[in-house]
Amino acid sequence: MYGRYLFTMGNNGIVNAYDAQTGERAFRGRIGAGGAFSASLVAADGRLYAASEDGEIHVVTAGPGLSQIAKNDMNEVIMATPAISDGMIVVRTLGHVYGIGE
Repeated sequence: MYGRYLFTMGNNGIVNAYDAQTGERAFRGRIGAGGAFSASLVAADGRLYAASEDGEIHVVTAGPGLSQIAKNDMNEVIMATPAISDGMIVVRTLGHVYGIGE
């Protein structure tokens, strides 16, 4: 749940957004160009973060269109959901834990 939408994502990167008040699907889109996603979506600052098993963290707008803002390659498999706190995103890859922030 983020803002006015409930977001769900399948393991294929297809995102569905539902209106939180009516339950109706508001929009649908794909994150990335395919691949597998085991981790859950996380959101902050108007953005959705999706970590793929290919080691990429996709950053998209949390609204219609799911416009890509960035794609960050961590160079290792990611199976865990990133955590966000106090301006930092914590990412656990297969062999490392990263804290990314200012």
